[in-house]
Amino acid sequence: RYMYEVKIVELHSPSDGVGNVRRPPVSRNLVKMGFSTQEAPLLLGEDDQSAFFDSDGFYSADKKRESAGTRLTRDQTIAVLLNLDPSSPNMNTISLFRDGVRIAQPQKLPEAMIGKPLFPHVGFKNMTVAVNFGPSMCALPFKCQTVAEVPKADGVEAPAPPKDGKYEVLFPMCIPEEGGFDWLDGFLEKNPRFFELSDRAIVKWAEKSGITHGKASNMAASLDKPLPQFGIPALDDFSARKIISAVASTQPRNYVVMELKSNLIKEERTALLKRFSDSCFKTVAQVVMGEPDEDFKAKQQKFLLAEKQLQVEAEWQLRKLEKEKAKQRQKMLEEAKKKAEQEAQKKLEELKAKEEADGAEKN
Repeated sequence: RYMYEVKIVELHSPSDGVGNVRRPPVSRNLVKMGFSTQEAPLLLGEDDQSAFFDSDGFYSADKKRESAGTRLTRDQTIAVLLNLDPSSPNMNTISLFRDGVRIAQPQKLPEAMIGKPLFPHVGFKNMTVAVNFGPSMCALPFKCQTVAEVPKADGVEAPAPPKDGKYEVLFPMCIPEEGGFDWLDGFLEKNPRFFELSDRAIVKWAEKSGITHGKASNMAASLDKPLPQFGIPALDDFSARKIISAVASTQPRNYVVMELKSNLIKEERTALLKRFSDSCFKTVAQVVMGEPDEDFKAKQQKFLLAEKQLQVEAEWQLRKLEKEKAKQRQKMLEEAKKKAEQEAQKKLEELKAKEEADGAEKN
């Protein structure tokens, strides 16, 4: 059994900024704490490769979320316990403790995670958190080692760095709006060790964090430079991009810099290259032009076919709805006509009966 600890230090309230007449979308304070496999995406809960508790008192795994505890707030020491002990009835589970007291019963790990190396994984929004992998800050009712104390026999070695010690930073050279991001999607699928640096990635990150936005109406908007309207200045003016760029250059990882226009302009490309001038990086120009390979063509054809099928199905549903409406209108007209005929017949019979009654009285 191994554990690590999380403490919420500060809670933040996003500001709408000076002069911004619109209030930003409500964004909750939330922290997610759990474990994931090496294949899991950075954002917890997107697939079956992660399992976690959150500060709202829920447990999520296999894309399912259910109540499993109580809400958490600041200044509480939260311990996330992973139980892989074969002799324990709670083997292959994770559970939660607050200030040394259990607040969530052991929850089963997804089948896709069992038998794989598991990593502590924390995601948070609108708060400052402290994470402790070392000596425990708050003892549990039983003996339990922390993640930093995992013996070599129970752990696996981290992925080895590149043989030459250099991480690749790719600068795709392609014409904007000519399939560059389609190429990137296929490249990342085959090379998950690379991370995308682009405005598109920032927008996706915000959307997956539960922040909604209006669709850009500006004709200047594109995949390379989207213009979302989140109502949050730091996102709308892409101040977040500057922070990410500054942090990325300090983290030895493989990146794809998807600044398509800037990558083609010498002065702007030179400025981007300077960010990754550290000796641990190797910058590479990736030319994405000319005749695409058969794999790319097949994927695009499959995508276009699926898009066409959705369009045809939507049109068919619309025609079906129109036919049903026309049928309903026809039925209503027929019923109205029948009712009118019945009322006319009734009046005629009443008039006839009255005439007969009047004739009988005269006689």
